[in-house]
Amino acid sequence: MIWFCGNLTVVSYEFFYLDDADDAMARLESDPAMAHVLAAVERTLDKLASDPFNPRLGTTSFVTPELGGVSATPTGLDDWYVFWQRGPEPKIIDIVLVDQIRL
Repeated sequence: MIWFCGNLTVVSYEFFYLDDADDAMARLESDPAMAHVLAAVERTLDKLASDPFNPRLGTTSFVTPELGGVSATPTGLDDWYVFWQRGPEPKIIDIVLVDQIRL
């Protein structure tokens, strides 16, 4: 999807949720006590849809043996992150996991 706004062109990315991410989102959506976390995750997803490679998102990239290259974008709430990777086609982002990582 492409939107035109004056001279600025905004390209939107589409998401594909892997099973673990889909399960995590379902848990957040079904728990009223987690509404604030869900809101933070949704704000982060909106920003990723606009430009997942924007340095202001604070994304960290790493490699795992199982998944290869993965990026972790903080939601800005506690230690919650959206884990994602480039999809198989242009403008597709695979959401790998949504989770709280406490170090």
